[in-house]
Amino acid sequence: MALPNIRLVRAAPDPLGLYLRIGHTGQKDLQSFISSGDAAFSGVVFDARRVAKQKELLSLVLERRIDAVLDPQTQPMALPGGYIEAMGDLPWSAKRVHTYDDFSPNLRHKIADEIAQFAVANGFTQVLAPTHLLTGPDDRWLDIDIATTKALRLALHRRGGKNIQINYSLAVSYVTFRTASKRKAILDRLRAANIDSVWLHVDGCGADSSPTAVTRYSDAAVDFHDLGLPIVADHMGGLVGLSLLAFGVVGGLSHGITLGERFNCGHWHKVPVPGGPAFAPKLRVYIPPLDLMLPRGDAERLFETGGKARTAFGCRNTACCARGITDMLQAPARHFLYQRTREIAGLSQIPESLRPQQFLEEHLRPASDRAILAKQLPLPETLQKKIDGHSKRLNDLRIVLGTYSQTRRQTSFAQHPKTRAAREVGRQA
Repeated sequence: MALPNIRLVRAAPDPLGLYLRIGHTGQKDLQSFISSGDAAFSGVVFDARRVAKQKELLSLVLERRIDAVLDPQTQPMALPGGYIEAMGDLPWSAKRVHTYDDFSPNLRHKIADEIAQFAVANGFTQVLAPTHLLTGPDDRWLDIDIATTKALRLALHRRGGKNIQINYSLAVSYVTFRTASKRKAILDRLRAANIDSVWLHVDGCGADSSPTAVTRYSDAAVDFHDLGLPIVADHMGGLVGLSLLAFGVVGGLSHGITLGERFNCGHWHKVPVPGGPAFAPKLRVYIPPLDLMLPRGDAERLFETGGKARTAFGCRNTACCARGITDMLQAPARHFLYQRTREIAGLSQIPESLRPQQFLEEHLRPASDRAILAKQLPLPETLQKKIDGHSKRLNDLRIVLGTYSQTRRQTSFAQHPKTRAAREVGRQA
């Protein structure tokens, strides 16, 4: 009797990760999105100083088995333009800009314990390690950060938070990140950090990065695969972020709601002017066919050009925007959340080996072609310049990544962050 053929099937990887940073804006929009049952994303990142005002969102996230990630905000706390008075209410704040001395061997354990208590008391399931912006591998903060991260692990266990994951936020300049010797020196030190994932926070990189920067970021990030941990690109979005997922460079993205898709810490270094103007960022309108975020006024001008623009760039998914362009403009957060979660879910369903080519053909090529159409519309001069520059960048990105995809075929793919639901099932097994 012939034996049946046994076919070995590789287990499907965890879905690609998406973490939403909730800042000044978008709290109520995100609550509504989650309540509607469309919350197909990994987690929400809460700034520590805003937790008290976002309790309802936090409770909803925890109820729906989504990861609640605490950002202790130690990175901005240590720079003159990053520290603000509102941070003074946090237990680990010195009520001024942090210095190296605040993280001496005795004090770092106190800070770690205060963060652990805060995380456990508020039900957080993940914590960004209390790290700082690094100038390079010789920066004094690196040894301090690794030691404080180890202390945080011990404190979490002691305070009843042994299942809370620690995501190491590596904040570095683009020059340091792209320089192999500096990057690998930092990487070697991270092996002793006892962490669950690495979040890459690279100054000057994001959704508007040049094609060259995208490939250099990718080459650099692949080195971190050696840690055997999930890699998340923080403050990274747009087609640039999606390309990092598609090419297997990272396993997850983190960004805001129509905002925060680029990490730029230049303002952290500037001493604030007392009484200076404060600018609260406003939600933008996402135009998926163009991979473009526009202020509402510019989006209205785009659609006012006529039928071509409305047909080519208006949302026609009634599950997303029941009233089409009207909802795109009036409910930009929901439109963005729906579209971005679907983009990443779509990539997750494609086998890793096929993702790069399908991304190029189904995402990047159509966006580049649509941008050429947008250039032909009768737009106001300032918007026309924006579209022209964006079109050129998309075309260049398409050419560069088309070639780069050939070199990525034989390299490793980043681990995906494991969802909270999957981790909890694993603990029960």
